Amino acid sequence: MSSCNDSKKVNLNNKKVLKKELRPFFDSDGIDHYYLDFSDDDFMKIIRKDRNTEKELEFIALFVHHFPDSIPQENFEKILQKHNYKKSDLTIKQQKDIENVFSEKDSSPDSYASCAAEYRDIFIFKKKERTIGIAKICFKCGRFQITGSKLDTNGFGLWSEFDRLKKIVRQK
Repeated sequence: MSSCNDSKKVNLNNKKVLKKELRPFFDSDGIDHYYLDFSDDDFMKIIRKDRNTEKELEFIALFVHHFPDSIPQENFEKILQKHNYKKSDLTIKQQKDIENVFSEKDSSPDSYASCAAEYRDIFIFKKKERTIGIAKICFKCGRFQITGSKLDTNGFGLWSEFDRLKKIVRQK
């Protein structure tokens, strides 16, 4: 596993996002944000073990792999809480700002990750209390996973978007 701490953000080009009304990825009426404060050392202890427990394997899938790859039928928040992700208290304005970041784009990402993802931030999009979308973000290297959107999410991933998101949810 490579660390993101020393990775370089490689700018392939400096495309600008055009200012026009673009649709959000999810038709949601609420957004929950979960964050995991977990050290690299603690993670290395888990992945270096000869045999991992079922819970540890689930955590590895959640933290660095593409779990879930579809909207889970079971309560996804319970899975996050089981692995010590903490729910943020988001204001309506913060939720609207997050929705604006997770929307269609006229540009493509301007850089690519050079390390393994560490999905410490997970956004759950809801409609009538039901999960309709999940976005996992690694702010260190710019990797993301968006599940459940019916729109094309390929334009997502500009460093400016990650910076905006980080300012919204990590104000402290």
